[in-house]
Amino acid sequence: MRKISNNSILIALLLYFCNGLVSFAYGHSLVFGPELFSSESGKSQRVVKSFSVHDVNQKFFVSIQNGMSSEKKVAKGAVSINGELIATPDELGDQFKILIKPVTLQKKNEILVEVTGDADASIIVTIMSLKNRIVTATIPPIGAAVDLKEYASVIFPAGTFDTPQKVAIFVTTSPSVRDVFEAHATGPRLPYEIRINTGGKAPGKDIAVSLNHPESFFESYYQLHLFARMHDNPDAPDVHDRFFMLDSGLDDIVMTTKATLPKHAFSNRYGKNGTYEAIVTVGLIH
Repeated sequence: MRKISNNSILIALLLYFCNGLVSFAYGHSLVFGPELFSSESGKSQRVVKSFSVHDVNQKFFVSIQNGMSSEKKVAKGAVSINGELIATPDELGDQFKILIKPVTLQKKNEILVEVTGDADASIIVTIMSLKNRIVTATIPPIGAAVDLKEYASVIFPAGTFDTPQKVAIFVTTSPSVRDVFEAHATGPRLPYEIRINTGGKAPGKDIAVSLNHPESFFESYYQLHLFARMHDNPDAPDVHDRFFMLDSGLDDIVMTTKATLPKHAFSNRYGKNGTYEAIVTVGLIH
């Protein structure tokens, strides 16, 4: 983000959410998107969509992400919600990466997105609420599957743990994780990450992970892959800590991206109080 005011908004917003990110007490619930809006070369694309909210007394925020690659960037964009300009063309210029702002919603809402740029230039818009979104389970030695509604499914095969082990799966939107991903990214990603925490014991086997993605991602010009944060050199974790693309498969019926998550993706550097945790997301590349 280019403007100091944008950074101030983001910092304030993330401080407000801090307790949820640190304590595991809260995650985020999808309200709209992630939706990819693309331009046509030299033409302004205006798209209007409607969405509903059941509980308007929650805290909501909108995430607007540049769908940039090494070749394409959004030249201009604007987002309005219920007639109010949320993101201006100055804020969504060709240098922005991600913009996060708090928003007030009604039960019935209308979003207007305008994108202008080279062919296939795009932005990704997501609206989320702060909501209890965590699932815990005890995995027996014979294995088990755990679903995080709306977001992900994780299968722990037999022999992952030799004794019953409590695990937790939840959602965060961590700025530090975003920075690690963007350091080597050639395209955008889901504006959140899935964390799989296995407490004081790392998995003894690779596990299967499926992450949900919106239909607009599948119909875009991007390729979808699951990315996991890992250390490629344990002796120098701060230097070689980055997101690695996993060999992924797509299910266009239920809109999921699937991959095998290697057991070494779990690190006690990621989890709270030294617990083992893996961090995954869906990234898009040309």
